[in-house]
Amino acid sequence: MAGHGYHVRQENSVLGWGFLIFVTVGTHKDPFDRLVKTVDELVARGAIKDKVVMQTGNSKYEPKSCEFYRFVGSDKFEELYKTADIIICHAGAGSIINALKNKKHLVIVPRLKKFHEHTDDHQLDLADAMEKDGKAVCVRDIETIPDAVKKASASSVPSAGGMLEKKINDYLKTLDVVK
Repeated sequence: MAGHGYHVRQENSVLGWGFLIFVTVGTHKDPFDRLVKTVDELVARGAIKDKVVMQTGNSKYEPKSCEFYRFVGSDKFEELYKTADIIICHAGAGSIINALKNKKHLVIVPRLKKFHEHTDDHQLDLADAMEKDGKAVCVRDIETIPDAVKKASASSVPSAGGMLEKKINDYLKTLDVVK
């Protein structure tokens, strides 16, 4: 269900403000159905009123209420990051860095081991660090995504800052995630 023609900042939307929310789960081999399904259901029941476009990756769940792409090429991916007002993503370093480079409000939903979304919980550590640094809102309870979107949209837009990418990579090296 791919399409075009979305625009941002109309009147009235979680928010009713006409935002475009881009949800991305990256390219990790494990599905992230918990995030994809939850956001789709939130849109379906009107808890999120803004336009939502998803990159669902290897998720098995197919959204019914949102435009979605499994994977997108780099040009489309860049377009979605630039056009979106708010990014909801897993705690993948690439997703976070792209959101911050594009100066977007950022909501991070870490993949968790207990749901078989990753091999360990390092994404929770990274999401917590981004929240502590004022760069993102971390979602620990998936049902609180609408509140997290409201909180993120009300905050000032974070910038990547000169050293952020290096800090993220240095942190991931301590976890033996990046060599």
